[in-house]
Amino acid sequence: MSSKGGNSMEILSLGEKIKKLRKEKNMTLKELAGDRITAAQISHIERDKSHTSYELLEYLGDKLDVSVEYLLETKEMQSKKITDNLILQSEIYIKENELNKAEDQIKEVLDICKRYDLMENYGRCNFLMANINLKKSNYNDAIENFEKALYFFIKNSDSENILKCYLNIGKIYMQEDFYKGAISHFNFAEEILSENKFEDVNIHKELYSKMAYCYIKLDNPNMSLKYIEKINEIDNRNDRKEDVDILVLKANNMLEIGKYEESRDYFKKALKILESEDNKTGLANVYLTICDVYRKIGETDRVLEYSQKVYDIKKNDEDEYMMSGLFKIIEAYIDKEDYDLARKYCKIALASSIKNKNKFNEYKALRFYANMYKNQNEVTLAIEYLIKCIKIVSDLGNNRILANLYIDLGQLYSNISKEKELEYYQKGVFMYKNLEIM
Repeated sequence: MSSKGGNSMEILSLGEKIKKLRKEKNMTLKELAGDRITAAQISHIERDKSHTSYELLEYLGDKLDVSVEYLLETKEMQSKKITDNLILQSEIYIKENELNKAEDQIKEVLDICKRYDLMENYGRCNFLMANINLKKSNYNDAIENFEKALYFFIKNSDSENILKCYLNIGKIYMQEDFYKGAISHFNFAEEILSENKFEDVNIHKELYSKMAYCYIKLDNPNMSLKYIEKINEIDNRNDRKEDVDILVLKANNMLEIGKYEESRDYFKKALKILESEDNKTGLANVYLTICDVYRKIGETDRVLEYSQKVYDIKKNDEDEYMMSGLFKIIEAYIDKEDYDLARKYCKIALASSIKNKNKFNEYKALRFYANMYKNQNEVTLAIEYLIKCIKIVSDLGNNRILANLYIDLGQLYSNISKEKELEYYQKGVFMYKNLEIM
């Protein structure tokens, strides 16, 4: 018997499948019936008016060149299979940034999910719609979709996706400066983490760093430091290699006694730990958040400690995380009035910016030089660097920053040339008015 199934995306009853396949093969009722049954009986089956035995289904499967399993698939089973595939395709559309295609497809899937009461996929669709709305900056719609997804994930006890929903809603509230709402959802996420064993330590770190940031914004430094300490506890653990070794040992033992599923699960857990330790970007993001917290409470040495960690783990990548780490190091040394070290890192930042042709980062490095020379009363050098900044920012077309630079340049000229001071103040004020700041 052939193992082929139907390729159509239609959801059909047993009778509808048999009729469709018969028509595709240009067979009459009599030809399909053969010597086994009558054409009238086939007609009844096609109208779902008659029950069929397994032996008869085997006969029909042979004649129509499909498997019995395909014929026996209920509408619910078909709808699950079809929506699973459409959801995967939607995820690809989202990753390729074809958001409108993804949205249209998800709406189609949602209709099928409603019709056949597919709770799990209904939750997945709302989760994907939330991610689309996030990418489109439709934050209210994204929250609504995450909340709908939560309802279905909670019904299915899907702790991993419940955690993702709470985290994402919290992040949106953070972005909107609604820190109490963010903390509320992060607390729910923390409960899920404590009730379930998630192997990826970076999930814990990401959550704790965001909670630390929210608490500092809510003027609660003690709670903020509590969550930073939780991150430190994770960082100070020296048994990650031991964890992996134990998991691999368990996996090999399971393999030896033929428990392949359990063995596979242990190997997966070991792999997840190793992969999580390789997630340099996630780690850098956490450390940068901790830097912001320590800067807010004035602990400059701790800012240096964590910004140095970011630089150390990302310096081979020379990406935006490395640059952010460098800029925080420079800021910290300027705060400590250690201008030699600040200039050392400024030189690295400037060289990397020029090498990677990133004009905005080049401006930021030059601005730090200007600030340092201004702080040291080397006004001529400060003016020289500010003029370089103005050239770059003017080419970039960022008028808000440009207006600030003109005002700063005017201040530098205050004890040198009243004419120049007035000229640059006027330029800055004129730009502010055009930007409707004044």
